[in-house]
Amino acid sequence: MEIRELKARDLKTLAKMLGKLQPATINNILAGLDKKKSYMEVGVLIFRSIAADLTEDIYAWLADLIGKSSQELDDMDFNTPVEIIKALIARGDFANFFGQATKLARKGKQPSTTSLKHVTTGRTEK
Repeated sequence: MEIRELKARDLKTLAKMLGKLQPATINNILAGLDKKKSYMEVGVLIFRSIAADLTEDIYAWLADLIGKSSQELDDMDFNTPVEIIKALIARGDFANFFGQATKLARKGKQPSTTSLKHVTTGRTEK
């Protein structure tokens, strides 16, 4: 089974999946970011969170990585999803990919430095 290289679009796919997660799951991921020592640990944390809540999305992504449809992946050997992840880990793609995802997630949890000013609307008189 050939697994394509991870692309920028995969980061977008991951971001979309993260956007679908429940707030409690996102809080668990963010809390875990500070405790994890390596990008691999962060990747496993994010992957487990997504896989638990978004099985169909993960399967669609894994199927895309091997050039198959979700249905075709469903009909493949039971270990195929695990083998795809193992192959990504072995190539180093997983660590690089989740390293970028971690940087984005950490950036996203920073408090905003912009402030909103109170805006009033109405009529002005000359």
